[in-house]
Amino acid sequence: MPSNKNSHFYVGCYTDSPSQSCGIGQVVLNGQTGELTRVEDLYSLRNPSYLLETEQGIVTVSEVVRDQGAQVVHITNEATVTKPLNGDYPCHLAVSPDKRYLAIANYASGNVNVFQLNDAGEPQQAIGDLYVDGCGPNADRQEAPHAHQVTFLAHTPHLAVVDLGADAIHFYHHDQAAQFSHEQSVALTAGSGPRHMVFNQRESVAYVVCELSETLVVLRKHADGKWCVTSEQKLITEQETGEAAAAIKLSADERYVYVSCRAQNTLCVFDVSADTPKLIGRYPTGGDFPRDFTLSQDGKWLLVANQHSNNIVSFKLDHQTGQLEASGFTCQIDAPVCVVEKTAFNAN
Repeated sequence: MPSNKNSHFYVGCYTDSPSQSCGIGQVVLNGQTGELTRVEDLYSLRNPSYLLETEQGIVTVSEVVRDQGAQVVHITNEATVTKPLNGDYPCHLAVSPDKRYLAIANYASGNVNVFQLNDAGEPQQAIGDLYVDGCGPNADRQEAPHAHQVTFLAHTPHLAVVDLGADAIHFYHHDQAAQFSHEQSVALTAGSGPRHMVFNQRESVAYVVCELSETLVVLRKHADGKWCVTSEQKLITEQETGEAAAAIKLSADERYVYVSCRAQNTLCVFDVSADTPKLIGRYPTGGDFPRDFTLSQDGKWLLVANQHSNNIVSFKLDHQTGQLEASGFTCQIDAPVCVVEKTAFNAN
């Protein structure tokens, strides 16, 4: 049964015209019915396209080019700290498990900025600028590297970078001296355009959604610590590829993977309990262009952010089967592109 508890979510929104959003919005989910209620916006910022919640605050980026003020922003109830970025169109960020480092993927320039963090979680000096040259066969989308996601691993001192432009996953080792060194690049199918990835808890398996080919790729870690591709399959088979697969999430019990396809306005669900993922369902998202979605902490709900229809839609999630059921509730908010549940930071 769904929880009766209400949950609070932060929503990153594009603010450039025609959007009327101020930046970071907030919605509340009724844990019994799935009803979504818009509450007071949290913070005004241009194009906060990705949000990360920590115990100390909210960390986000302004997704513009550096000449227009590309920056990382750390928001607390007491103060806001900003640092300029050496990159164009930052789109994703991650904090290391030891809370020492912050990595930021810059899509257009293809590089990753690494900052040191102080005890308050605030970005300090830049300590790294990571870049691997490369390109892909899609001339319109892969003329150069395009870093689209960064992830710090929890069990080994590694940073994973998903490069849409070069069809690769790059792994960097970092040491106690704050040195980041390139260790491995895993090549994916040419023209696939990997966008985002998720790891299982043991960090022995990774699932990658490829934006351009609209495929789900599985990587496995060998005994020697190297990663390799073990399977790849289409997300959508009955409709034309739209080169727009987007977000990917793994259920807490690691039995199901969820992926959004923006061109088809569809959520795909895979059973990943066996070695090869099995498609078990596809669902309309109740809007247009589902750029992001999230699974609630209690595992009862899925919230999807439909960027072009300016709405967030809730789905009941069956923990046993992985299947989804639309709640019938939607919440209007301009150009939502990231949705994150509040778990630790209490914003005033």
